[in-house]
Amino acid sequence: MDFVEGCEECGRLSSAYEAATMEWFRLQGQLRIAEYSREKDASGRIVDELNATAKKRQALRDEIEAHFIAAHSHKISASNC
Repeated sequence: MDFVEGCEECGRLSSAYEAATMEWFRLQGQLRIAEYSREKDASGRIVDELNATAKKRQALRDEIEAHFIAAHSHKISASNC
């Protein structure tokens, strides 16, 4: 993913994406434990949380891409001339 040093919005989006990714990995670990323990109720709940976190990560990737195109793509095009 592209982030521009010193851009507040890039910093915010980067932090949000990092937090969502860390949450996704945490939930993956919890799911493994629940599956090994054969806790079907917990597994189902965690899968729902994983799906929500995956959607959040995708939304953030989309937001990052849109922000980069809107705010920074002209800088790259101008520097390639």
